[in-house]
Amino acid sequence: MIVRVVVCQLPLGQAGLTLRQKLAILRHGGDFVCLPEYFMIPPDSTNYAKFADRYDANIDHLAKLSGDLNATLIAGSIVARSAGKLYNTCFVFSHGYRIGAYQKMFPTVGEMERGISQGSSFASWTIDGIRVGVLLCADVLRPESFDEMGRRQVDVTFAPTISPYKPDDTPEEKQKRDEGIYVRGASNSGSYVVKVCATGCVFGKRLQGRSLVAAPWKLLWGVPSQYESTPIINSVDLDIDRLREHRRRALIERLVTDARTA
Repeated sequence: MIVRVVVCQLPLGQAGLTLRQKLAILRHGGDFVCLPEYFMIPPDSTNYAKFADRYDANIDHLAKLSGDLNATLIAGSIVARSAGKLYNTCFVFSHGYRIGAYQKMFPTVGEMERGISQGSSFASWTIDGIRVGVLLCADVLRPESFDEMGRRQVDVTFAPTISPYKPDDTPEEKQKRDEGIYVRGASNSGSYVVKVCATGCVFGKRLQGRSLVAAPWKLLWGVPSQYESTPIINSVDLDIDRLREHRRRALIERLVTDARTA
């Protein structure tokens, strides 16, 4: 089974996708389309609560967008209120219908200082026979996040992200982080990992877009460092049967090792 994922590395603060961007996505014919974290938050915003006031309009827009794209939309994230608290929340829509939502488990210090609360549980869903999970940005820095995706036998872990620009970063340092976080995370979870970054800025801070797709065995695709400020729409085909066979073999190897050491 081959699944096509469309990575939308785009600037934050758009009211929505432009017609040109929608057509570009449709040309890829993706089964899943992923947007960056905080995709629709205005780049000059300083107040999450004000962004949460647009919740109803954002939800309606994203649901319609998933229908327009004829795909399952991993809708980046928006700010949602629940029981008087604010959460960085990723909603998943499929062909116009809401599938579910995930509240970020490990917000950054900056988010919490601006009023974002910590979510209470991870989330995953089976969509058209594919097990899908979501981690938001800093969630990937906690190994237990990928461990949980593994326990849930997730096939594809989507990671909508905003990455701060680091002027002194070298290509070697970036590659080391990508391997150490995302390829290792894919290996630990037994899933493909699809990281989708934003370009532009948020809260006045410049971002870098280093979107990538990782398999448990290697990095499949990544945005070269010279294009990390460039909007990019790209698709990658994922072999789900190969992934599940890899997972099966890894399980057998662990059981054999455990039996030998028992």
